[in-house]
Amino acid sequence: MSICTKKFLLNSGFYMPAVGLGTWQGHVGSKASTEMRDTIIYALQKGYRHIDTAAVYGVEEIVGEAIRMSGVPRSEIFLVTKLHSTHHAHVEEAFLESMKRLNCEYIDLYLMHWPQSLTLDGKPTKTPTPPETWLSMEALKLKYPDQVRSLGVSNFSEKTMDELLKIATIVPATNQVEAHPMLPQHDLVKYMNEKGILTTCYSPLGQYVPAILQNPHVLDLARKHNVTAAQIVLAWEVSRDLVVIPKSTNLERIMQNITYPELAPEDIAFLNDFYKAPGMHRRLCQINGGTPTGHDIVMGWTYEELGWEPYTVE
Repeated sequence: MSICTKKFLLNSGFYMPAVGLGTWQGHVGSKASTEMRDTIIYALQKGYRHIDTAAVYGVEEIVGEAIRMSGVPRSEIFLVTKLHSTHHAHVEEAFLESMKRLNCEYIDLYLMHWPQSLTLDGKPTKTPTPPETWLSMEALKLKYPDQVRSLGVSNFSEKTMDELLKIATIVPATNQVEAHPMLPQHDLVKYMNEKGILTTCYSPLGQYVPAILQNPHVLDLARKHNVTAAQIVLAWEVSRDLVVIPKSTNLERIMQNITYPELAPEDIAFLNDFYKAPGMHRRLCQINGGTPTGHDIVMGWTYEELGWEPYTVE
């Protein structure tokens, strides 16, 4: 097997690699900073061409330093970062701060991280609305066309995307959402495809839960192809024409995460229906208050307001 070099053509006219390295695992601090920098350099030198980060992760300076130290031409790297919810009313300021921290000439894809606003001290606020924030991002694109190549969103549902598209003159290039065998997002992916919007999966391995990676059939497929269970899951997602951004600081796993076997149609069908087993259809990312209580909250918004399915689906 060779590394995955698959790319997708975005509606903005740029190509996005199907596999990226996520950077959410980083923590500010000298040891963590050195480990993350070296991890990104290793990944780029071994063939990764897509790095995903965000302002709120606190690691943009490390990401930028690693890109510059990697020896890989900037033109070959697809760099994604995200607008934090605290800066929906200050889009240009936030973008310029990210540009300064990254120091990498331009950003390939700039995402609205969440379809909700927070005050600068982190309290939920209804203004600006996600569509209003998007208009500010469109204005940013017009003002800095060479510094921000594509615009997109993250954590959007059909509901919140419908609201955004009513006022948008630029259709988001991508929507980054939680997706894995327990939450395949079939309906959402179909909807986004119909709108010409590519879907990116965060937590593509489902937080490494045993229910997925120790499933007997998944393990059988791994043995059949002489790969890991994680590689089987990632191969399934890329076969669905989805972008994946697995994260790891383990050098062996980093290489595994970009090297996949070709799955048979019946194996893809099994993983497509994985979530249908009793108790399997659920979110795995508990984000700022998301809990399996029937009254799920994310940063002050209910799942209903976000247009999300409940934490667990019977």
